[in-house]
Amino acid sequence: MRKGIITVILAAITILTFAQSQHITSAAIILKQYNSEKDKSVKVLKIKEAKEFIDKAYDNESTSNEPKMWMYRAKIYKMIAINHDSLDSDAIFKATESHLKCMQPHPKKKDKIMIYKKWPKEEVLEGLVQCGYQLFNRATEEYNSENYKNSLKYYTAIFEIMPFDEEDQLKRGNITKETILYRSFLSTNKMKDNAKSKELLQQLIDINFNEPAIYIQMSNIFLEEGNTDKALEYLTSGRDVFEGDQGLINTEIDLYLKLGKSDELIEKLSNAIELDPENDIFYVIRGTCYQNNNKIEKAINDYNTALEINPEQITALNNISSCFLKQTDPIVKKMNNLSLSQTSKFNKLKLDLKNLYLKTLPYVKKYLELKPNDKSILNVLAEIYTKLEMYEEAKEVKGRITQLK
Repeated sequence: MRKGIITVILAAITILTFAQSQHITSAAIILKQYNSEKDKSVKVLKIKEAKEFIDKAYDNESTSNEPKMWMYRAKIYKMIAINHDSLDSDAIFKATESHLKCMQPHPKKKDKIMIYKKWPKEEVLEGLVQCGYQLFNRATEEYNSENYKNSLKYYTAIFEIMPFDEEDQLKRGNITKETILYRSFLSTNKMKDNAKSKELLQQLIDINFNEPAIYIQMSNIFLEEGNTDKALEYLTSGRDVFEGDQGLINTEIDLYLKLGKSDELIEKLSNAIELDPENDIFYVIRGTCYQNNNKIEKAINDYNTALEINPEQITALNNISSCFLKQTDPIVKKMNNLSLSQTSKFNKLKLDLKNLYLKTLPYVKKYLELKPNDKSILNVLAEIYTKLEMYEEAKEVKGRITQLK
């Protein structure tokens, strides 16, 4: 009697297991029909039906970890994610999970993946890379829609794919560890999640991400938290890596000025110059400090020293031009306040003004040799030529500006 009961139970288990396995087979058959179907409305019905069968196989313990189940789940959910996202908003995550399962090492076959023979590794990888692109595009869409938490979820999922991208297919689309970390930071920054933002920025700093702004952004977070020492420390570290970056230079100077420490920065730079007198960047930064403190002559001296060391020091060329032009303002104001009878004073001031424009001219021209398409500086040059009554030269520069528009 007991033997009969056991036989019945075993038969029932076998039937149940077969029925669950049939769900995988049914999903495979319907997916094939979907792929050959031309009618769009019928295709929607087919992929929906395939989804129902593969979900049953996924939810059942007897088939939930079968390689074939993962294979068809990967194919079905990738198709849903790309063409029928309304059927399941999480389809891209399910497709990614399934492809990753297929890429796991085979439990018995060395150097083979779990889906060995049933689905070529190249095809699994191709599908996985497609998932990566889909995740990246969705993340960008969510970020642009200000759904920063969702964008972060999509970006995070891409990290799981990257170790399998042996041929750098994602990298060719500029989907790299660095770009995903930075974009993830942009999301956490919008979410005001300072702890996560600092963690992501530190990872970027540790892998030498080629973006000076990460030091400024890290500094800003510490400044927001009231830690001015750390804020300054990261700006200094940033300049050590990107010593000529004007954004870092300006941010550091602005922060020292904001903290009332401009004299401290000048002293720090003076000490650095003593140790390394041929470093043009130190002179540029100190000159900028002097310029911001309205010590124009000292600023001009530092910019000229920087240019002696490096004649193509573009920041020095730009800033020294600004210093000379700034000195024209009080002269013009004095000229405007003179009466018509004060001719000699007017002519003297006019000569002083002309000399300042003549001093500025070579620096502006040199700057434009290095950056010929800088429209704002071209406008400055045209104005200088006009002030010097060099009308043909002014006309030629205006022509260049028109061509750039």
